[in-house]
Amino acid sequence: MTIGLVILGIVAVMLFFGAAEKYFDRLGLTSWLTFLMVLALVIGAVMPEIKAGMLTITVGGFIVPLAVLAVVFALTFRKGSFFRPVISVLVVAMTTVAFRLIVGVGSSAQVLACSLLTGFIGGTLAFPTAGSRLGTIAGALGGCIIGDAVSAGLLRAFFGAENFVLGGYGIFDSIVISMAFGLLAYETVAFVRRKADDRRAASLALNTEAAEDVNLTSDESEITEEEDDRR
Repeated sequence: MTIGLVILGIVAVMLFFGAAEKYFDRLGLTSWLTFLMVLALVIGAVMPEIKAGMLTITVGGFIVPLAVLAVVFALTFRKGSFFRPVISVLVVAMTTVAFRLIVGVGSSAQVLACSLLTGFIGGTLAFPTAGSRLGTIAGALGGCIIGDAVSAGLLRAFFGAENFVLGGYGIFDSIVISMAFGLLAYETVAFVRRKADDRRAASLALNTEAAEDVNLTSDESEITEEEDDRR
């Protein structure tokens, strides 16, 4: 959980000093609500696991993210966006399951690799399928949670895992990395598009100005010719 906690710590500090307030306002999340969600994730990450027989549930990797997901989806639906965030959740969930089954979670190195791959690839896939900043968060968050639950069931049913673990094996880091990287990818693409649009607008304005200059020169020439004819 170290990577996820570092990222959340940076976000919390930025929110506390107001450095990221305008950005989260654009997301549709007020700064105080975002700070509470970040704080809940941090507190949940350091709380002990809940065990009941063969079932193990982590607070930071499953319970708190599930509650945060409910809030994010409620805000997303209120903005009128439903279909694309759900598609994003399914895409990220399939990515999570694939990496967990292919890479495995038997050792700390595998868990780390799985967390990083799920975070970066899941975040990269979340933003184009979601179509919005808030949808990207919903897709990354929900996809990791659902993918974790599905992979836990598959590992127990087909690969002989002793325990059914929800929120374990580095999924907390995957959740935080995928949300952060998804937003970073979204903003990068948006920045490139804005620059391209600005260049096209500047080029169009320059061509229009040049055309006006040519027309003006042509008009002046016609006037001069008419004056010569009169003389």
